[in-house]
Amino acid sequence: MPWRDKYKEKAKKAINKPARHGIDIDILEFNPRMAGEEIDLSASRDLLEAVGIDVEEKNRAGSFYQLESQVISAIAKQPGIEILSMEEAIEKYGKDMEEYFWKAVNVDADKYTAIAELMGKGGYFIRVKKGHKIEFPVQACLLMEQNQSLQAPHNIIIAEEGSEISIVTGCATMKESIGLHAGITEIYIHEKARVNYIMIHKWSKAMHIRPRTGVIVRNGGMYVSHYIAFTDLKSFQSMPKVILHENAKVYLSSMVVLEGEAMADSGYYLRLTGNNASGQIVSRSITKDTSEIITRAYISGESSSTVGHIDCQGLLLSEKSRILTIPILDAIYDNVMLTHEAAVGKLSEEKILWLMARGFSREEAESILVKGFMRTDLPGLPKPLESMINQTLEIIAKSVL
Repeated sequence: MPWRDKYKEKAKKAINKPARHGIDIDILEFNPRMAGEEIDLSASRDLLEAVGIDVEEKNRAGSFYQLESQVISAIAKQPGIEILSMEEAIEKYGKDMEEYFWKAVNVDADKYTAIAELMGKGGYFIRVKKGHKIEFPVQACLLMEQNQSLQAPHNIIIAEEGSEISIVTGCATMKESIGLHAGITEIYIHEKARVNYIMIHKWSKAMHIRPRTGVIVRNGGMYVSHYIAFTDLKSFQSMPKVILHENAKVYLSSMVVLEGEAMADSGYYLRLTGNNASGQIVSRSITKDTSEIITRAYISGESSSTVGHIDCQGLLLSEKSRILTIPILDAIYDNVMLTHEAAVGKLSEEKILWLMARGFSREEAESILVKGFMRTDLPGLPKPLESMINQTLEIIAKSVL
């Protein structure tokens, strides 16, 4: 479509532009792949359940499935919500899509945004209509399995005025393969709307992961995000950007567990641009073997009476792994309150011995401490989602030790 030409031209100029953070990779080694054989979700039930996907779709308001670059299905089950593939949305709405197209994420931010516009396929379009509060969550599943595959979907979520929705996205590789996932997600939350966004990722050890996320929260809106990754991947780099307008609120949490030789550089960039906007960034990082992670958190207070807090904690489970935390506070306006706390350490031998003295084995004691470390607040989440996240953390605690 002609209205997209300007974005493609910008993308072409950025196709060799490296990301600001993280290791650089040659994106031209990867190409979009089609799904091949028909997907059998039941055969991968354990994997999908581990990343929050209910194959039977009970208590789900809708579902979206994409394997490689091919959309398998996009179905809405409740009134007030629309779920389409990105291609279907562009075909249906045409130039009207431009209001939400590459506005929360810049198409020329780096080579990964560029390749998504030039070569990416698929992605979901989820819109909640004005005033509708969707009782059950929507789930979106993005899967990969082929070697040298590029999966670069462009996702757009729109919560219209006064609406509420919870979205669970599960991303994984179905078998050991080499690939690049560079999903683009733009989230637009209008006045007094709320979006709960839960992402659970489990990749294989040869995967490169480069998601790009941008969120704009209008007056009085709220965005709650929980990101969980437990994986032995090759490299990961992500820095979602969130902009808050007047009286908007955000809670951003991440739990990243790395093993093997995985290398990650992740964090959040939060701009408090409206009066009385407030946000919290909470990160928990665990490394073992020789894995390394850099955790970044940046809050900019740019308007009156804004409040922001950063809480970064890291847990080293091996002598050769590494965690580096980088919290940054930038008080551009004089009437703001920005704070941070950060710590990196190992499991306390004293606490392990204390638990062992009360009848637990050493393995049980370590598991209890790891689960305790991973716990974060889950503000305002529906009980089923809170339970799902806690079950995922139980799986992680058992697998990480």
